[in-house]
Amino acid sequence: MRNITHDAVPAGKQAEQGDLFSVKIGIGDIVQLQDFTPARQRYYVKLIGYLNKKSVLVSHPMQDSKLLFVKKGESYLVRGFSGTKTYEFTADVINVCLAPYPYLHLSFPPKISTINMRSALRAKIRLVCSIKTGAVEPIPATIEDMSISGARIHSKWEFGQIGDEIEVSFRLPVDGEEQVFVVPAIIRNVGSVADNVGEERIVLTGLEFHQPDGYERTLLHNFIYKNLAEN
Repeated sequence: MRNITHDAVPAGKQAEQGDLFSVKIGIGDIVQLQDFTPARQRYYVKLIGYLNKKSVLVSHPMQDSKLLFVKKGESYLVRGFSGTKTYEFTADVINVCLAPYPYLHLSFPPKISTINMRSALRAKIRLVCSIKTGAVEPIPATIEDMSISGARIHSKWEFGQIGDEIEVSFRLPVDGEEQVFVVPAIIRNVGSVADNVGEERIVLTGLEFHQPDGYERTLLHNFIYKNLAEN
C-alpha cells in the first residue's frame, strides 16, 4: 500500500492520524477516489459499508456513464468528508464485484489522515433559489455560498429581519437528476453592497439552516463536499 500523501491539505491546517471509526462516516456518503496516474483522475462513489480490518465497500466508479475499468491491486487515494473533518487514506482494490450490482472491495486502512475544518466551511456556488416568508409570493434570490449549517443570499430586496424564520427552496443534482430542497432557516445577518453593474445596491442575507439529520442533510452534505473537492 502506498504512503498517505497530503497534497490536498489546506494551508494552515494540521493533519492528524486516526482510524476510520473516529470520523463517523455514514453509509451512502460520497467518497472521492483519486488514482496515482500523472493525470490524478478523480471519481466519485458511494460508501456501501465496511468491516473492521477486512474491507471498505464502495460503488463502482463511472466514466462517461460507463463502468470504469478497474482491476485488482490498483491503488487509490480515498477522500471523504464527515461532520467538520475531512479524511483520506490509501487503499488497494482487493476485489471487483459485478453481481448483484457493481461494487469494489478496498483494503481496510489501519490509519487515516484527518483534518479538522471549521463548521462553516463554505462552497462557492451560484444557485437560483426562492425565499418563502409571510408574504404570499416567494421572493427570487441567489445563493452565493453554502455550508451544511447555512448560506449567504443575494437579493434585490430585503425579505426579513434578523431572527425571522423563513424557508429557502433550491434544486441540486442528485444521481443525475435535479432534486428540490426546501430548508427552514433563520436570518442571522442582513447587509447590502453595491453591484459593479450600474452601482445597484444588492442585499446580502446570512441564513442559518434548521433541518434535522436525515436523508436530505446527507444529500446536501455530499453536494457541498463534492463541490469543495472539485475546486
